[in-house]
Amino acid sequence: MTDHEVEEFRKMAAQLDALHQEATAASKKHPDKPVSKFKVDLANSVLAAASQVLGPSAPTLNFRQFDTDDLPSNSDLSFVVSQFVECSEKVKAQNIRRINGVWYWVISGAMSGIAAVAPKGVR
Repeated sequence: MTDHEVEEFRKMAAQLDALHQEATAASKKHPDKPVSKFKVDLANSVLAAASQVLGPSAPTLNFRQFDTDDLPSNSDLSFVVSQFVECSEKVKAQNIRRINGVWYWVISGAMSGIAAVAPKGVR
């Protein structure tokens, strides 16, 4: 990854994480309730950015975007976003290394000074 790609990844991951938290919370309360058009448009924007950043590492779903005329349920949104979160975690895990207990991004094959958050499931 390059400096620019790391910054784009970090931005995408933050947006994806926020969307995931919201979708999961809504899915727990009202799994079958349709998502509002505004939220579907926002989710489509975040997922399009995630697909762009993840490239071939994006989920291999037959999915382009949610249909705003046939609104998805909270659980559908949560399910799809979860797939993107897992793929982004995999990409992050492949591009960070830990030195003395601190995680750093690897840029162009070399350790950088850009700190990273540990991959999920690793402490």
